[in-house]
Amino acid sequence: MGFLSFISKILGFGRRFNGTPEQYLAMVQYMAKKNNPDYTAEELLQWGEVMQKVMKVNLNPYRDFRDLAENGTSDYSMVEKVDDKVKEMEQRRDLKQAIYGQNADLGDDDVMKSEEDGAVFARKMVKDLSQHVRFSDEEERKLDEL
Repeated sequence: MGFLSFISKILGFGRRFNGTPEQYLAMVQYMAKKNNPDYTAEELLQWGEVMQKVMKVNLNPYRDFRDLAENGTSDYSMVEKVDDKVKEMEQRRDLKQAIYGQNADLGDDDVMKSEEDGAVFARKMVKDLSQHVRFSDEEERKLDEL
């Protein structure tokens, strides 16, 4: 299963997180760390709340994301699978570029150009996130092209 298919399975095309609250906490921690390796508790809370604006998450038995972050224990089982898929996709992309050059056609490994359902889903989700998150100017230009 490709990375994008894996992500779309986790989130579902209805934008409902299909894991436990503890898996959601781990996913938000993973995203916060990818954005800033030294993220603060406040940044984590912001990520958790922003992600809930673009997808439905059942946090029961926790009251809200803050309660989950303060009292929950992260379950990294899903994040480990996601990270493995990210590394696999990066290795395929690097191999294609090493063989065919930096401007190689990356096919479905190019999330920005692929028409695979998972890629379209990922682009739409990032576009929706951009209404709540300030990306760099370069990333904003790429989003405008979507």
